Amino acid sequence: MTPDISLIVAALNEEQTIERCVQRLFAVFPSRAEVLVVDGGSDGTQQRVEQMARTHPGLRYVRNEHDRGKGHAIRVGVAAARGRLQAQIDADLQFLPEELPQLLAPLETGRADVVLGSRFAHGATRRQGGTPLLRSAGNHVASAYASVLFRHPMTDIMAGMKAWTREAMARIHLRSDNYSYEVEIPARALMAGLRVVDVPVTTQARQGGETHVNVVRDGLRLLWDITRFRAGG
Repeated sequence: MTPDISLIVAALNEEQTIERCVQRLFAVFPSRAEVLVVDGGSDGTQQRVEQMARTHPGLRYVRNEHDRGKGHAIRVGVAAARGRLQAQIDADLQFLPEELPQLLAPLETGRADVVLGSRFAHGATRRQGGTPLLRSAGNHVASAYASVLFRHPMTDIMAGMKAWTREAMARIHLRSDNYSYEVEIPARALMAGLRVVDVPVTTQARQGGETHVNVVRDGLRLLWDITRFRAGG
């Protein structure tokens, strides 16, 4: 049967946490969702996922053979996803799988087309060891800049927890291979006249793996790409 929900987990050497992530996702969605692990790494993630798939029919391993970045992994996941509602969550468990239902709720009720998880919206919780100060500051700057350019308030454009409808993503035409995909999703959605809302989420220290974000390099590229998206590029 075609699943109602597709959950995309972009993985790059996440064997430390992938089992816990998948188990928690299926605990929240035991029957109506598929989980797609899009893996571009070289560790034991594939073996762990394929072993779990024996007991979780809804689990799918998607090999991202020519991984060009996180945005590319999400695009590969979107292409493989079958659900009408789709969401992404990081494998490092910095965000909580248990909060995905509240992210999907505005889509299910028809109140939104794209939902952004936000670590900084009213009601969000930041546990000890969450987003580092420098990255938080950079995110505030980028979110404020995007909010001005697109005339829509967005408090956390870089959170690795987002959701959208299949119909919305078809109109967004996601193109980025790098981390700029995070802002490309709401930017192109707003330009297409779609409804974008923030939902507060919890963040905590990553439970494994390591970040691949260079705050200065990726931050400058992000600001440039936000400007380019606004210009229609």
